[in-house]
Amino acid sequence: MIPSLPHLRYEKKFIAEGRTLAEVLARVRLHPSAFREVYPPRTVNNVYLDSPARRDYHNHINGTADRSKTRVRWYGEQFETADGPRLERKLKRGMVSGKEAHPLPALSISRDCIRSGLNTAFETASIPPLLRSSLRHVEPALFNRYRRHYFLSRDGKFRLTVDSHLQFAAAHNNHGPALASSLPLTILILELKFDPDAAESADAITNALPFRLARFSKYVTGIEGL
Repeated sequence: MIPSLPHLRYEKKFIAEGRTLAEVLARVRLHPSAFREVYPPRTVNNVYLDSPARRDYHNHINGTADRSKTRVRWYGEQFETADGPRLERKLKRGMVSGKEAHPLPALSISRDCIRSGLNTAFETASIPPLLRSSLRHVEPALFNRYRRHYFLSRDGKFRLTVDSHLQFAAAHNNHGPALASSLPLTILILELKFDPDAAESADAITNALPFRLARFSKYVTGIEGL
């Protein structure tokens, strides 16, 4: 059962097709809500974890209302070494979602040691016992990375990210996590995030974004693409 979490939020995703990154960023900066870039762009790296039967993947494609995704995330251009990684659980409850995160020790990312390295990190990190126990039943399922730009609306109620250069690799690849593009570089993903008390204003924000509103999961896309 997915626990109740504070700081639940709405997330809306958009796909920008046939546009360059520069064009999409320019449209975001011209939005009536005066989005401004609030953090330098950076590369986001993930190792998604799932059960051997891919329970989280199937829960997502079946539209299960209460579902979760588990990943290890870190930032930076270096993929083979995870410096400052965090264990994150993305929790979905109906239309809203939340996230819990726990810091982990540095990791080496290679097929030969990723599973054992993750297990050691989970056992030594400060993780709630119930969550630690559940991690014994999952395995690395997908490697993923992308470039992310961060924006905030003038009133501070809406956060918008723009993701480009999506890359994926299968965690069971016998040649290690060699990342490969599995989406055309002309596809960019935008995510609008806001608290429930700002929901009444969300339509005005989304209507002024000239991009296609869509269900999109990087984890599901990577699993199906590979």
